[in-house]
Amino acid sequence: MSSASTISTKPRIILGTTIVVLALLLLACGWVVPFKYESFSILYKFGMEKAYLRSGKIVGITTALLIFYQMLLASQLTIFEQVFSAKKLFFLHRLNGIAIAVLVIVHPLFIKASENFTPYTFAKKYYPEFLGIGVLCVLLALSLAAVLRNLYKLPYKKWLFQHRFGATLVLLVLPAHVLFVSETFKHGIPRKLAVIILGLNLLLISRIWLHRIIK
Repeated sequence: MSSASTISTKPRIILGTTIVVLALLLLACGWVVPFKYESFSILYKFGMEKAYLRSGKIVGITTALLIFYQMLLASQLTIFEQVFSAKKLFFLHRLNGIAIAVLVIVHPLFIKASENFTPYTFAKKYYPEFLGIGVLCVLLALSLAAVLRNLYKLPYKKWLFQHRFGATLVLLVLPAHVLFVSETFKHGIPRKLAVIILGLNLLLISRIWLHRIIK
């Protein structure tokens, strides 16, 4: 008997709908942040520059939340497997991964467009931006490796280890980028929520590694 069949149809639909609605609500709350909790930098932007910066922040927040959802999809939590089935979770994981790969490219393009694509100097104050570039590179490498795995016939276990290692690296670096790249997440409700979500990411990846060791 599959894990999905341990819950009858009606409760499964209710639970599934609830999970999806909560995920969408969290995204909607994230999209409000750049409007409700403006950073100082956006106060000096006008016209398209302001629109680009705000759009970049929205895309960045969306990417961070999708990474959190990606961890939930990959964590093999019993409740998710019972509600959606392992096959559907795998499909959603791949689809969500594609969305992350696209958004992680769009995010810095919007941000730099708001600054007329002025390059960063190697000043210490820009370390969150450079960490973000590192996260972008690792995420793109993970996506490319997932696409090319079958083409180059990379052994599944070897690929999976590299995939998890790369994901762990992203989750270790991401907090420094999110919490310090903008004044928005340096205090108040946005910072508290970000810390909770980033902390949950680390707990979920720890669970995945622990499950691998025990298994």
